[in-house]
Amino acid sequence: MRLLISLALALWLVSAPALAQDVQRAQELFQQGIAAYDAGRLDEAVRLLRDADAIVHSPELTFNIARVYERMGESREAIRHFERYLREARPEGDERADVERRITAMRELDRRMRDQVMTTPPSTDEMTQEARVFFERGVAMFRRRQYDAALQAFTAAYNFARLPEVVYNLAVASERTGHTQDAIDYYREYLRARPDGPDRAYVERRIAQLRAPR
Repeated sequence: MRLLISLALALWLVSAPALAQDVQRAQELFQQGIAAYDAGRLDEAVRLLRDADAIVHSPELTFNIARVYERMGESREAIRHFERYLREARPEGDERADVERRITAMRELDRRMRDQVMTTPPSTDEMTQEARVFFERGVAMFRRRQYDAALQAFTAAYNFARLPEVVYNLAVASERTGHTQDAIDYYREYLRARPDGPDRAYVERRIAQLRAPR
């Protein structure tokens, strides 16, 4: 998360048309929000940052709120706040490209949560032709709700290319076919391959749900 140092925060707060007590309260909420984020208490962090923003609005706070939603896997809220940041801050160059990349990743996550599997295979450079054929067959079978056939196809793709997209789809297909431990193992393998992915919180929730007593 791109953190704002206390001095920088104070500067933009003081420059804002706000009462002194509002400035102080917003600073306190901001610092509490960052502490909650660092401790992994994401729901608390986003609440505190939004409370600070409600008192004294800043594009920088909007960016930080977006980053918390990103880490939570809340794709639509992350997109909304990233886009607001682009409109208000108007960053340029690498900074703008970074935010746009994050928006693209969040849109992919949102689409995947609806489709339930990754539907776009990796680039040709990363995936062999054989793996691509099996990957696309697995997606087609999954969409037809033929989950056993999808699992077989994704397993074949995995044998050719152990890429994160293949591993993730294997996890979902294993879950759908009742292979709970396999699903957990594949989700964990996916997280090892993409430890900082925008869907980390979502995948961790899936693992926790699968491990919960039934």
